[in-house]
Amino acid sequence: MLKLLIVEDEAGIRNSLANAFSWTELGCELIGCAGSGIEALEVCLQTPPDIIISDIVMPGIDGLTFLKYIKEKNPSTQFIILTGHRNFDYAKDALNLGAAFFMLKPINYIELKTALEKLIRQLLSADKQQENKNRQEQVLRSILNGRIFSKSHLTPHVRQLLDSLNLYRIVVIEFDDAAEDAFRTQNLANYCSQILENSPVIQIRTDDSHLALLYRISSEKEKLTDFKEFLQQFQNRIYCNFRQPVSFGVSARQYGAEHLSDAYVQALRSLGRRFFTGPSSINFFSDHDLEEAALSPGDQYTFTEECEKITELIQNTSVETLVPNSPELFRSLVHPLGKNADTIKSTLLLLICSSARKIFGNDIRQINLFFRKYDYFSSVIKTDSLQYLEDLFLNVLLDLSDYFSTKNKSRHVLIDTILHFIHENYQKNITLSDISKKVYLSPAYCSSLITSETGKNFVDILNEIRIQKAIELLRDPGKKISEIAYAVGFREAQYFSITFKKYTELTPRDYREIHLKVKKET
Repeated sequence: MLKLLIVEDEAGIRNSLANAFSWTELGCELIGCAGSGIEALEVCLQTPPDIIISDIVMPGIDGLTFLKYIKEKNPSTQFIILTGHRNFDYAKDALNLGAAFFMLKPINYIELKTALEKLIRQLLSADKQQENKNRQEQVLRSILNGRIFSKSHLTPHVRQLLDSLNLYRIVVIEFDDAAEDAFRTQNLANYCSQILENSPVIQIRTDDSHLALLYRISSEKEKLTDFKEFLQQFQNRIYCNFRQPVSFGVSARQYGAEHLSDAYVQALRSLGRRFFTGPSSINFFSDHDLEEAALSPGDQYTFTEECEKITELIQNTSVETLVPNSPELFRSLVHPLGKNADTIKSTLLLLICSSARKIFGNDIRQINLFFRKYDYFSSVIKTDSLQYLEDLFLNVLLDLSDYFSTKNKSRHVLIDTILHFIHENYQKNITLSDISKKVYLSPAYCSSLITSETGKNFVDILNEIRIQKAIELLRDPGKKISEIAYAVGFREAQYFSITFKKYTELTPRDYREIHLKVKKET
C-alpha cells in the first residue's frame, strides 16, 4: 500500500484533508499529518512517503524548499502542492521542481481525488514495471551463466521477451583497473540505465566486477560502423562521468534465447583481449579467437635459449642501451607464445626467475632480496595489460644489470658509490642495510669494506656529512636549531646536539654564537 503524508500549517485544513477520503479504499496509508516543513522532514526520514500533499507557505521551511529537498533525496516521491496565492510564479516554480500537481485553495476535493487517483495508478504501474524489470534481469543473469530454466516458471513478460529474441549481441563492460567494487559497479549500472533508456539495450548486472548488455539488432543488414560508433560514444560518456576508463567485450551476432550463454562467453573472451589491445578498448569476438589456442612452451619454446638471450644482454649491454633494446627482446620472447594471456604471464615469470638465478649464481641473499622486492609477481597473474608485463620486464633487466655491473666493480669504485649514496640520502633515516642493498653486498661485508677503505665506520661517515651540512645551515640566524636537526637527518634535537659537540667540541648554539661574533667583527 502506498504511503501518504499531509503537510499543512493550518490545523483546520490539515484535519479536513486527513478526513476527506477513505485512504485505504484509494490504496494509500496515511502515515502522518505535519504542521510544518521541519516536522514533515522528521516523518520522511523515518518513513519515506510515496505521495505528499503540501502547502507552500509554512513556518520554518516553506513548501518549495521542502519539495526540492525531498526530490533530491527521493526523486520518485510525488507531490501535490496547495496554495492560497494566485501567483503564476508559484505554480511555475513548483512544477519546475518536480511537483505533479499545483492546486489553489480553497481545495476542490473532487479535483484533489482525481489527481490522487492518477498518481496512485502511475506509482503502481511503475512498481509493476520495476518488478518485471527485476525478474527479467534475474532470469537473464541465470541464462547467461549457463543455468537451465523452464519457460513454464517464467512470468508472461519474461517469456515474451525470450520468445521474441531474434538477432542480438552481448556486450560486457568492465573498468580497466579490474577491481571488484560492488558499489562502483552498481553506480555504473544506474548510470547506464539512464543513458540507455530509449535504446535497444537490456541491461544485466552479472557480478561485482562487470556489467552485461543485451543489444538487440533490428535488421539482418546491421551496419557495423553504426554499432561501433554507438559503443564509442557510450564508452566516452562513461569515462566523462566516472573519470575511469572502461573496456568492452562484444560477442558475435547470435539468434534466439538458447544462444544467450554462448554469446556471454564470447563477450568475456573478447574482453580478455584487452590484455593485448590495452585500456579503453572495444574488443569484438571473431572465429579466429577459437583458433588462438595456447602454444605449449614445451612444443615451440626452449627455456635455455631464451634465458641465454636475457643473461647475454644483461652481461654485455650497458644500461644506456638496455632500455631501448628491451622492448624488442620482450616481443621476441612473447611472440612464439601465441595469444593466450595466461601462457604469456606464466612463461614470462619462469623466464625471469631462471634468468635471475643465472645472474645471481650462488648469492642466496641477493636471490632472496630480489624475490622479496618482486613479491608482487602474484599481481602479474591478475594483470590485464601486456604493457604492464613489458614495464616489469624492463625493471627486472635494469635490476639484474645493475647487480652484475656492481659486482664486477673494483673496491675503490664501490666505495665511491657508497659515499655518493650517503651524500644523496643523508637527510633520510638510512642504515647500513640500505647501503648494502645498493651495492649488492651483505651488511657485514659492506661494513668491513667501508672501514678498510676509509678508516671510518658507516655511522661516523654519515654523522660527519650531517654535521658538515648542519654547520652550513647554522650560519643562517633565521633557522631554528631544531629545524636544522631534522633537515640534516636527526630525529631528535638533543641527540643532534650531543653528536654535534662530539665532532666540533661545541654545541650548535655555541657554534652559531661564535660564528656570528666573528662575522660581525670582520
